[in-house]
Amino acid sequence: EQGTSTMAIEAGGHSPLATMMTPPTRLLRVAAILYTSCSFSAVTAFSPATASHTNRRKSNLLGIRKPGIIRAFETQRMDSNSRYLISVGMSSPSAAVKDVEPSKTTSKDIIDSILDECLRYQARRPIMFQFDPASRLIWKHWRGTVLAETWTSAARMAVWATTVFFLFQKYPKCIGFFNGFHQIWGELLAVTTFTLTFFVNEAYSCWRKCLDLCYNLQGGLNDLSMTLAGSAKRDEPSSSADLRSVETTSRYTPQSRKILMIIARYIRLFNILSYASFTRSHRPLLTPQGMRQCISRGLMTEKEHSILINSRISATLRHNEVLMWVFRMAIDARKAGHFEGGTGFEQNVLLRIQQIRGCGNYMESILRGRMPFGYAHFCQVLVNLICVLYPIMAFSSGISVQMGVVGTIFLTMTYGGLIDLSKRFLDPFHNDIVDGADPIRVDTLIAEVNAGSRRWMFGLDDMPISLQAIQDGGSDLDLFILPDEGISVEEAALIEAEKETEVGLTQQPSTDEEELQDEQQTLQEEFEQTQAILSAPPGADFVPGLDDLDEDCTIGPDGVEECKSIEENYYDDTIEQPPNGVFDQYLEILEEEYEDALQRDSRSRGETEPFS
Repeated sequence: EQGTSTMAIEAGGHSPLATMMTPPTRLLRVAAILYTSCSFSAVTAFSPATASHTNRRKSNLLGIRKPGIIRAFETQRMDSNSRYLISVGMSSPSAAVKDVEPSKTTSKDIIDSILDECLRYQARRPIMFQFDPASRLIWKHWRGTVLAETWTSAARMAVWATTVFFLFQKYPKCIGFFNGFHQIWGELLAVTTFTLTFFVNEAYSCWRKCLDLCYNLQGGLNDLSMTLAGSAKRDEPSSSADLRSVETTSRYTPQSRKILMIIARYIRLFNILSYASFTRSHRPLLTPQGMRQCISRGLMTEKEHSILINSRISATLRHNEVLMWVFRMAIDARKAGHFEGGTGFEQNVLLRIQQIRGCGNYMESILRGRMPFGYAHFCQVLVNLICVLYPIMAFSSGISVQMGVVGTIFLTMTYGGLIDLSKRFLDPFHNDIVDGADPIRVDTLIAEVNAGSRRWMFGLDDMPISLQAIQDGGSDLDLFILPDEGISVEEAALIEAEKETEVGLTQQPSTDEEELQDEQQTLQEEFEQTQAILSAPPGADFVPGLDDLDEDCTIGPDGVEECKSIEENYYDDTIEQPPNGVFDQYLEILEEEYEDALQRDSRSRGETEPFS
């Protein structure tokens, strides 16, 4: 149009097109600028959650990222010598990293770091971040908050709001085009608020179901361990033994104790393989390298490994086979006489196994069908629209630039924060979120099951009342019958005074320096234990500072064992967490190792073109 009007003017006339189209052209130009800016914002800043810190994993058209080794094998066909090199060279971790620099992270290092946490019996961290309900302390946190997740999107939207303001200042006639737009935006805001509220509620329900299933699975495994520990055959003390003695207790037979220990290891193996199937952070354990490393780290034997990898069951479902081992071993142990019970015992064990199976399969179904895409897409579009259209509504209504920018930032943080929170609820284990904060910590769940696999067996190591005493039902049981209402303070004081009198008549007060030091040391230990027990968090399965000392013990240069407690770090959210991108890191390192192995094969055969 400018060119046409210019040519007409130069020719000595007036262009009708220029005369008729000048005012509408300005409006069209402003509309085009606004449309282009809205489209750019929709692409770059429409998703406040994903555009800030919720980085998503790269995927192909099917939504699955191909491992590099598969891409490499698709581009080049290996001959028999290459296959032999891979099968032999990668069968041992040392051969796989022969030419790798010592300081370089290898796939074996990643697997070992995962197994280090999977073999713990006390968790380093709680299942999720623990916070103090005081408002002052809540405001002090930054990591994992809405402010930390949406500030970049809020900054971009503030720039967009400033752009809209200057466009309206440059083209003031365009403001009339948006008369009444605030009513449309108000209706859109009401629909967005209503829809987003339900979306957050449904997403939280998904997160809550996953957490409940994790603990239902843990409870089922504990129930199974408790049932088997209570049914294991025991050695009873002789009838002539003194029941008052602490040493006179019934204990497991050597055979039943060995069976309980094997079943406890199977339970731990089942739990670890289950979460390796549910989560990407532990998925490297299901790879051939991970399964081999489980042998060297004491999770399974060579025979068990061979059975698992040669089974017709999928690699992500191998935990079901281990569960069947537990079931069959309990039945066979009862037939062999190592477990006591009739047909009801088998029925009880079957119900426990079915409960565990149901929790595992339900978890798989939830992770595969979290939310229909259309629902999530609709909520995302609504949130994006109100964030982008708010500056247009605000400045066309005469709001100042300061209030318009502040309102845009506030709206982006609130509605964008809610949609971001919903997405995190829909991914409780952060399988798709790379650098998110506060997921459900799988290492904590595994450590709790590890502790529970032995808790019930250790809890019944010694039974105070023997079977012989119960069968006789005579005076031996009178020692264990105490008053229902307990003993009053006065009666307890009289009994204590009588004991002290008897002890004073038989023993003289000790004046030995070593005995006094021993008494002081005992009092000091009791005081420290009291402090640790009172400081333990509610519902904790272990006492920080008391039960976890043996988890981080090292031998010092002087040969003395030095132990470090995790009590101080239990509620500290500033400590760096293990990276959530272990899955991608493992694939990249594994790809490099396979490429190095193929290049060594090419050099050994004298080929001039290395593998690419």
